[in-house]
Amino acid sequence: MDSENKTNENRKISLTSRMLSVIGQLKEEKKHSSVHTYTAALHSFTDYSGGKEAGMAIDLVFQPGRLKEYQDWLRQKESSWNTVSTYMRVLRAVYNRIFPPGTTGHNPKLFDGVYTKVEPKIKRALTENQMQTLSKADFDSLPEDMQHVLAWFLLMFMFRGMPFIDLAHLRKSDVKGNTIVYCRHKTGKQMVVSIPREAVKLFELFIDKSSGSPYLFPILNGRLKDEWQLYRCYQEALRNFNRKLEKIGKLLLPGVKISSYTARHTWATLAFYREVPVGIISKALGHSSIKVTETYLKPFENERVDAVNDELILSLMNNTKENIAS
Repeated sequence: MDSENKTNENRKISLTSRMLSVIGQLKEEKKHSSVHTYTAALHSFTDYSGGKEAGMAIDLVFQPGRLKEYQDWLRQKESSWNTVSTYMRVLRAVYNRIFPPGTTGHNPKLFDGVYTKVEPKIKRALTENQMQTLSKADFDSLPEDMQHVLAWFLLMFMFRGMPFIDLAHLRKSDVKGNTIVYCRHKTGKQMVVSIPREAVKLFELFIDKSSGSPYLFPILNGRLKDEWQLYRCYQEALRNFNRKLEKIGKLLLPGVKISSYTARHTWATLAFYREVPVGIISKALGHSSIKVTETYLKPFENERVDAVNDELILSLMNNTKENIAS
């Protein structure tokens, strides 16, 4: 009976109040990325409903027909399928918090009619020639803010594919002689990266030389102490970084898309093509296991096999022509 009463009480809770409660819990747990995602999902559903349905009781919101209508609305707004999936999985997570699987009121098939899959994006790496084009670019011909962005991109590559989030959070105290000792933001794993000779000039030119910030590069606001504000600052820095990388790509590599992820992906892929052992690549990237690295590189195994096949056929055909000529 208590279970039924609790179920009936839950049905009266609005989606907005429940999601705000979850977002509050996530903030307390300092899961800033999840806070960002849940907040975006709530705003999206509120926009879809004109501010009405998000305030309705849960049992009126979570209906197959309404979820399908919301999905159609997202697609009409040109949202990607990954965005649709993200928002639907957020709604499903909230629903499962209210009606845990196996309890009274839970409908295990509620989300069967909407898209909740995750389609991995095949991220493209730059070629050696394209990386050389960027590294040999005339910095003086670029605006100052784009000079910083290009320098950070090249340093990320030279620091063994360092993620932008780790570069942004590097502190001046992390520099130990000619090495950088830091913990990966994602996993907490300690990394020790040597500063290559080729990186020294960029490193010295574009670090933050002011005494007011603890950060090594002028990417984050060193005065911010609140973690949520710092997270928001990082998100804005990431958006600016990607916007300017896109401009650099159009200017220096027309037709080639560059993002904050490209440097890391390029380092891993070029190392893979040079037959660097997967274990070494895994250590360099700071992955939690070789299995993660194998999954990371799996989409490019066929490309490498195709390249070997092309070389084999070319060699065979050249030898055939020589035999015919003789």
